[in-house]
Amino acid sequence: MTTAFYKKSAYWFSSSYSIVYYAAGSLVFSFYAIWLSKQIGLSAQQTGQIYSCNYFIALCIMFIYGIGQDKLVLRKHLVWFQSIIITGAAPFLIYIYEPLLTYQFYLGVILGSFYLGFGWVAGMGLIDSYCEKISQAFNFEFGKARTWGCIAYAIGTLIAGKLMSINPHLSFWGASVVGLFFIILNITFKPEKNTMLSLDIKKQDPLAWQDILLVFKLKDFWFFVIYVLGTYSLYNIYDQQLFPVYFTNLFQDNSESYLIYGKLNSVQVFLEAGVMFIVPSVINRIGAKNALLFAAFISSVRILFTSYATTIEFISIIKLMHCLEISTVLVAVFKYIAINFDKRLSATVFLIGYQVAGSIGVICFSGWVGKIYDQIGPKATFQNLGLVVIGFMIFALIFLKAEKKGASSTLHAASH
Repeated sequence: MTTAFYKKSAYWFSSSYSIVYYAAGSLVFSFYAIWLSKQIGLSAQQTGQIYSCNYFIALCIMFIYGIGQDKLVLRKHLVWFQSIIITGAAPFLIYIYEPLLTYQFYLGVILGSFYLGFGWVAGMGLIDSYCEKISQAFNFEFGKARTWGCIAYAIGTLIAGKLMSINPHLSFWGASVVGLFFIILNITFKPEKNTMLSLDIKKQDPLAWQDILLVFKLKDFWFFVIYVLGTYSLYNIYDQQLFPVYFTNLFQDNSESYLIYGKLNSVQVFLEAGVMFIVPSVINRIGAKNALLFAAFISSVRILFTSYATTIEFISIIKLMHCLEISTVLVAVFKYIAINFDKRLSATVFLIGYQVAGSIGVICFSGWVGKIYDQIGPKATFQNLGLVVIGFMIFALIFLKAEKKGASSTLHAASH
């Protein structure tokens, strides 16, 4: 009889990794664009330059993280490194990053991109792929563990909203405290003590460079990359760079906007946790490709609707719609990779095909979109972005690879 997922210690360790990572991430990044705009006083174009550089540096890091973790399997060398980076969040952001952005802007952008890239921009893919490898090794659904990361992000965002209205530095110190719990988790989790798992890993063929390079010769990989470039990357620019500033500009009082945005963020991520928990079963039935198309559709609708949002109530509903897109796309991407690519390369395909491709899109379009936003305003910018996402959704409908008959059910059975 198969052991229920919630009775497996590995499930709770995987969940704990999501909790500590996303709690720290929410304290740093849920108000990052607002902090750059309102506290430091940067323009939308300067913020776009920061995002472009962040994602460019992270692009290089993702190659290291993806290939490295596939070779390490469940060993924690890279995860250890990331936990140390996160623990140092407050000293770096407060005493190095903020002064440099104020007085030596481009130097601050470059140094910050390395730090934030190792800790968060590329780090998110590392932690998600590491947790997914744990789920594969111990036979439970990744989405059910990742749910706890959503809950942690929601609670962290609610706290961050209150701290931001007092002093943003308090939020950064909170991230460093969470980093200490990350270190304790690394000390506690010892997958190598599982004898059966160790034997199974030893039986696997070791990854050779030829195996890794073969991925880049597959047309299905490049179709997947194009989908990500035209949907996920543009949505990231909208959601992280443009939407927070647009939302807070609807208020006259900055403190009130921070509190309301924080509460909405928390509600949205709690909803995201609920969707994350049930969406694996849904995707097993409708297929990974259809789930990716659905995520792109929600992205385009949300972006287009924002161009018509002039009231707090309407913009709040649009904000909450985020839970449908992000939960679906994350689980669908891992399932699409598991079905169409070598499972040993899950971290490589995820970090390079999904995270790197998304970063390239942000690098190419972030500064340009920020400049357009400054010049023609939010309404026209959101309308154009939404139409572009629809175009790439149609591309995915034609070119993404559908599961072979029975693939979803096979995957579903294997996951239980």
